[in-house]
Amino acid sequence: MKEIIVTSTSELRHALADLDNNVLFRGQVSYHEKEGCPSVVTSFDRQGCIPSQMMKWCRYADNVLGAYIGEAGASPVFTQALLQHYGWRSFYVDCSASAAVAAWFASHVYLERQIIDLCEDCEEQPVMLVKRMASYEFAEGEGHFYAFDKEIAGLRVGITDLAALKIEGARPRTERQNAWLLGPLRNTEVPLDCFIAHITASRAIFRDYAVEEGLVETDRLFPSTQDDPILRALLGLPWKKIEHPENNVGIPVFRCALDLPEYQDSFVKIASPGTAFFQGARVADHGSVDGDKYG
Repeated sequence: MKEIIVTSTSELRHALADLDNNVLFRGQVSYHEKEGCPSVVTSFDRQGCIPSQMMKWCRYADNVLGAYIGEAGASPVFTQALLQHYGWRSFYVDCSASAAVAAWFASHVYLERQIIDLCEDCEEQPVMLVKRMASYEFAEGEGHFYAFDKEIAGLRVGITDLAALKIEGARPRTERQNAWLLGPLRNTEVPLDCFIAHITASRAIFRDYAVEEGLVETDRLFPSTQDDPILRALLGLPWKKIEHPENNVGIPVFRCALDLPEYQDSFVKIASPGTAFFQGARVADHGSVDGDKYG
């Protein structure tokens, strides 16, 4: 593996030009090592596995995403890799066939905050919706850019081309990011022989390179539900009532059944009749059988 330090976008371009075409890229704002070598691990290894969440994602995916992923959905490998790309913890590592995309992630820090939207259900009854609002912001510091040998990675750990998923009239996140996934990896790092190069530079250099390639803002890589039907389907799942410590006004609080980070404001004053709010009881227990808003 080559260890390369660059001090300008032109030097970065020269370093990339020296790489083979059959590569995948990954950008990180942080560096981790094990026994003196770069350590790239899955979100399960970083944050832990949540079996109940894992099962829910798998169960929903078959029905909710089936219309979009077609025959590919018959493969649990493809489905889980796709869900990882939208925020699910898994045994996969996000990569891209685009150096510009990797450079963008090598220069932008992930930020997340919780918000609560006060709105109304379709019968104009007040509800509070807990959401995870996410963003990527540039921050000064050192960035890290990895190049992986696609052929070796495919043989050693497996690779999945998410960008191969095409949806007529849409450009989902998978396509915008030229997304590939390495894995599945279980309790181990990406093998060292998969690495071709580790490029280190100021995050400003990676940011400027991404800008030169047209990547300026988060929405370019994380399109809204209007442009991404997969995201729209996932965010359209039922809302489940939860207990919340800040709820002292008696209004029911809900969280989406599959808790995804959102990158665009999704506030609506009055939810559509197709939005389901599950309160853990039968419809009859709420004194009405006319609507379908309760599960």
